[in-house]
Amino acid sequence: MTVWRDWVHITCSARGQWLPGDARGFRDHGHRIHSSGTYRDPPPLHEHAGLRVHAAKINQMVVAFTPAQRVTIGEAMLEKLAAMEFPVRILAVAATHVHALIRVGEQDAIPIVGRAKQLASHRLRQELAGTIWGERSHPERITCEGHYRNVVDYIGHHRLDGAWMWDRHADSPA
Repeated sequence: MTVWRDWVHITCSARGQWLPGDARGFRDHGHRIHSSGTYRDPPPLHEHAGLRVHAAKINQMVVAFTPAQRVTIGEAMLEKLAAMEFPVRILAVAATHVHALIRVGEQDAIPIVGRAKQLASHRLRQELAGTIWGERSHPERITCEGHYRNVVDYIGHHRLDGAWMWDRHADSPA
């Protein structure tokens, strides 16, 4: 029997790509401040405009991954997750973020993915010095088979936007 909650959809942003006050909508850590919209239904442009300007001023570096860097990141993350024995169903590395569907069991996905991100940043340190990742990764536990399949489709659609992709091409998550 598949335990769907063993699977986690994780999203990792490149540094400077989704700052507080972002016009696409945002929530700060702990949800103390959040916009009225989401990336699918953005908030009014004037909402949190001052915070957006402030965040842009203090942000030291904005990172966007080139197509060659996307390959390096994806391969490094897969290598590290395999070494730690965490199966990956699908992984996409876009210019500004990474999505992955990973089986972590009951463990916290954030430190697991943190180690994979660490290897990727080490592999790119000659090209991209300093921190290349946004502050946090965003995990979402899978709740059922339909949710699992929707996440696989969602991540797979990033191919259309030029993301580097790795897909196990399995019909089931087992």
